[in-house]
Amino acid sequence: MVTRRISPIWGSSVKDEIEQLLEDPLDPASHLHLSSKASLLNYLRLADEMRRFLNPGDDVLDWGCGLGHMSWLLERRGLAVTSYDIGRAPHEELIIDPDRIIVGEDPVILPFSSGTFDALLSCGVLEHVQDETGSLQEIKRVLKPGGFFFIYQLPQRYAYTELINSWRGLWHHPRRYTPRGIRRKLERLGFRVLQQRRANCLPKNLTGLPPLVRRAYNQLAGLVHLVDLGFSKVPPVNLLCHSIEIIAEVQEG
Repeated sequence: MVTRRISPIWGSSVKDEIEQLLEDPLDPASHLHLSSKASLLNYLRLADEMRRFLNPGDDVLDWGCGLGHMSWLLERRGLAVTSYDIGRAPHEELIIDPDRIIVGEDPVILPFSSGTFDALLSCGVLEHVQDETGSLQEIKRVLKPGGFFFIYQLPQRYAYTELINSWRGLWHHPRRYTPRGIRRKLERLGFRVLQQRRANCLPKNLTGLPPLVRRAYNQLAGLVHLVDLGFSKVPPVNLLCHSIEIIAEVQEG
């Protein structure tokens, strides 16, 4: 089992962050998304983008924080992060201190006062909730007027990676989205979409492939990351990208 607690180290480099988060694909206890350098470079990109929109010390809710890797990265960028997850006790695999995670029992209602946060992060979470509309309304409630809602790794309906995993009998997302559909829903619920794009054109985690192949792929992570960023901007190639990324804000008034 992977057991670690990593404290933020201010001013360290991308290399340092990758080295502290990266797990060995050959370790049976490793997590697929944390044993991929390409995935980690993508998480760093997302954390850097959030920091550009926010001010030091802003309150951010990491909604469905999982192992805490995004909470850790955001803290390193000077943000005040509240880590939140649903219905499970923190366990030894967490990257951050389990005592700091707030664990909710209700699948929709958030245990926070209205207007608490300057920003909320959903990284691979929204597509899994039971009541999407109810969860989005709760997100709007706990955000301050003008607060930012960052949605990352939202699976796109026509993603080729999802289709391949389905054909291979591997796990895939049963609920996927179109850019137009999710934008309309957000706007209907009182969010204003500031940015929306397709992302993650190249595979990151190599789901179902042997650990040795995934370790070898890590040697190409920098190139994969750069090519991926380019392909994700090129139509019609990006119509098959895995994810939709959205930055929205709560409309005031």
